[in-house]
Amino acid sequence: MYNRMMWSMLVCLLLVLGIHFSTQDMVTLAPSEGEAEVPEPDSTTPKLKVKPIIRSLHITSDIKYRYATTLVSSRVVNPSDQAGEAVFYVTLPESAFISEFLMEVKDEVYKAHVKKKDEAKTEYDEAVQAGQSAGHVVLDTRDSNQFIVTVNIEAHGKVTFNLTYEQLLARNLGVYTNTININPQQIVEDMSVTVNIEEPFPIKDLEVFELQVSNNSMTNKPNLFAIIEEKNPNHKSVVWSPTPEEQRSGDIAGISCQFVVKYDVDRKGKEQQIILVNEGYFVHFFAPENLHPLRKHVVFVLDYSYSMRGRKREQLEEAMFKILSELDSKDCFSIVNFHGYVEAWSPTSIYSSAPRPADQPVLDGSFVIEATPTNIAAAHSYLKNYTDLGSTNIMAGLRTGLQLITVGFYFWDNYKGPPQPLIVFLTDGQPNVEMTDPNTIVNLTKSLNINNCPIFSLAFGDDADFNFLRKLSLSNHAFARKIYEAADASDQLNNFYKSISSPLLSNITFTYTPDQVDYSSRTKVDFLVFFNGSEIVVAGKINNQIKAKETIGELSGLTANGPEKYPIVIDVMSIVSVTRSTKTVGHLEKMWAYLKIQQLLDEADS
Repeated sequence: MYNRMMWSMLVCLLLVLGIHFSTQDMVTLAPSEGEAEVPEPDSTTPKLKVKPIIRSLHITSDIKYRYATTLVSSRVVNPSDQAGEAVFYVTLPESAFISEFLMEVKDEVYKAHVKKKDEAKTEYDEAVQAGQSAGHVVLDTRDSNQFIVTVNIEAHGKVTFNLTYEQLLARNLGVYTNTININPQQIVEDMSVTVNIEEPFPIKDLEVFELQVSNNSMTNKPNLFAIIEEKNPNHKSVVWSPTPEEQRSGDIAGISCQFVVKYDVDRKGKEQQIILVNEGYFVHFFAPENLHPLRKHVVFVLDYSYSMRGRKREQLEEAMFKILSELDSKDCFSIVNFHGYVEAWSPTSIYSSAPRPADQPVLDGSFVIEATPTNIAAAHSYLKNYTDLGSTNIMAGLRTGLQLITVGFYFWDNYKGPPQPLIVFLTDGQPNVEMTDPNTIVNLTKSLNINNCPIFSLAFGDDADFNFLRKLSLSNHAFARKIYEAADASDQLNNFYKSISSPLLSNITFTYTPDQVDYSSRTKVDFLVFFNGSEIVVAGKINNQIKAKETIGELSGLTANGPEKYPIVIDVMSIVSVTRSTKTVGHLEKMWAYLKIQQLLDEADS
């Protein structure tokens, strides 16, 4: 699980015979025997250089209790009379980590080892010069999810790659999504993708979508070539085996696409909690859906700098039209536009940080706007007719947004408490006015956020500094997302907002009985907000043998009707049996370790 710790640097993995080696110990990959389609070279004929061919590409993703282990296995041959370099692209989901990378040659297995970039590259280049087969993997820092596997295959040689990565599938908008990236960059004679799903409760809403091509518009059309097999209600499989003709058809000729599978589990009788216990570990899934949404105050902090002109601005306005129209009548909202300076809007006045007459309005309750049809229509008109463009003063926009959050806390006195605050911050560039250092902006924003408001950041396009926005959001109780410049950008924005549009609980705390749960082992137990359609996962070690129907703690949170508490009870169906055939030994432990490391990394990044 080392790879995410090294995202900030370029790392090479060098395939070597053993742990102790020198340049002379570089792996020599002799041609394997028994494959007639790659004949030995004839010394009497001219040497021809042909691009290496991918003979097979098999991807198997095994999902057990939301935890996915995916194996990408590819067989590559070099039909040329000369050594050739094959490049194999592997793009991983953002939350995944590589657990194993192997190369097989003539029944010999070579493991990847981590080495410093310069040392690994030198040894790889020496092997290439000698005409030997070797390989290294480069972590692309521009896209932390992409690995480029470069392999030098000797003349008429054959290599099999086995790359395994793992991830915990997050629940979003009521479904778990497993996205598999496929990018052989050529037609493959033998290609297949298999997704096996096993859950403790019945699987429902299983869907396989038409292949998603690159970063183009996403589709919700079903995949007509994928086959869904049901072994039992809790265990289903998806198989897709495209023929070469199917690979050549339509937009996927090549192939570069995403294979997307979505599903959920049936929580009847388990609407709130699912707890799994196995060999000293527990994993607690919490996803209530029968609660009334909290009132909310959403502050939209929107980049209207010069780079947002044209189609991006049109897409932002389209998304805001949908988002504002879907606000609940009991909610309130505020709009802050920033460029060289900041402007906040209300139906009756405009606040601006630019030099203006002394009688300009101050930020007060009139800028916390009730989501009535009249106010929403006025907001649509304001955004549609907004023309000011300029530089990118991110700090001014965030500062004004946080000021409006504080105003909103004291705005509605006729309710039991203030609405749940949320900031949606969108930018397509980098700060270039007032405060330009990202770390300084993060630190100042965190200190100004006295109300602990989640700040969700949206990076629109390639020019936005996603690492900065991710750190900003992690430091302020939220997360960042990329919005790709594509025809469906407005839909991406709208879908993001839907995922946070219905907060059901706030100030959530999981409290476990110390006699039964090892406190030092617990993953994160305090959560600021729970949104409908998502899921909170907590894991840890148990001290003693836990029995069915036993209470091991309680969780508390603030609902629309006030504070609530729920007992944490082990159900008889939650105790996972351990047998050799089911291979469940250590599975919950892996989930616990994954969560623990992910949370430690997020803390380090924030």
